[in-house]
Amino acid sequence: MEKTEKIKQILTNQFELDLFEASLASLKDRTNKLRFNNFAYSIRELSRHFLHNLAPEERVKNCIWFSPETTDGKPTRNQRIKYAVQGGIDDTFLDGWGFDVDELKDMIREVKETINTLSKYTHINPEVFNISDSEVERMSQDVLNAFISLVETIENYREDLKQFLDGHIEEHMISSVVTNFFENVDQLAPHHSLEYSEVSEYHISEINEYEIVVDVFGDLHVILEYGSNKERREGDGLDLPETFPFETKIRYQIDEDFPSTKFEVDDYDVDTSSWYGDDEDEI
Repeated sequence: MEKTEKIKQILTNQFELDLFEASLASLKDRTNKLRFNNFAYSIRELSRHFLHNLAPEERVKNCIWFSPETTDGKPTRNQRIKYAVQGGIDDTFLDGWGFDVDELKDMIREVKETINTLSKYTHINPEVFNISDSEVERMSQDVLNAFISLVETIENYREDLKQFLDGHIEEHMISSVVTNFFENVDQLAPHHSLEYSEVSEYHISEINEYEIVVDVFGDLHVILEYGSNKERREGDGLDLPETFPFETKIRYQIDEDFPSTKFEVDDYDVDTSSWYGDDEDEI
């Protein structure tokens, strides 16, 4: 895939796309002796906006590990990179769970060095002013590669952390959490009773300043009860076992232990469409 198309797929909103398109247009303006400098500056600004979207100021400042390191109290670049990967999880927690914190710190340094690589091209001096077309091509590819490297390093490391934490979640524990929640909340109609739930898939979808969010998918096994109490006592009632797929989120509070005993379960999205049949089969 061409680098420009790859970057377009990486970007997260219309402003970033517009800024990237404008930077490419500037690069193509052969009448402008500053075309490469303008391009490099725009890509560096794009990296700044991208990082700020991954790590908004207020979210970073809400983390238990955050402490001001600047005169205005705003997060540093290192702190934003850290949040983009680990959210509000403190290094001491990660270390206690067996995650390689030193490797994480090396990654933050690597990303910061990549951003510095973008910055060096923005300074206007004879070496990068009114350079030849071949040099523009070579150096612009370096800039694009640096941006891609910055994004992929953050994303890959964030996914590595999620997979590491996924390994700390036992399926029977998730199933127990889901079942207990159903027993305590009248999620189903009064004449439905829950037999048990089965978890078919779960994965960490988000790590923010407060929570580690786990998406849970599975099947809900219920008994559909028909007939009044009198009819049921007389043997005229009917119990039908049914299975419905469901999905929900379990939000674990970031704590010294993971999974934490402090959690909330979102309202369930139970798909009962199978009970009503397929509308497409209707005439």
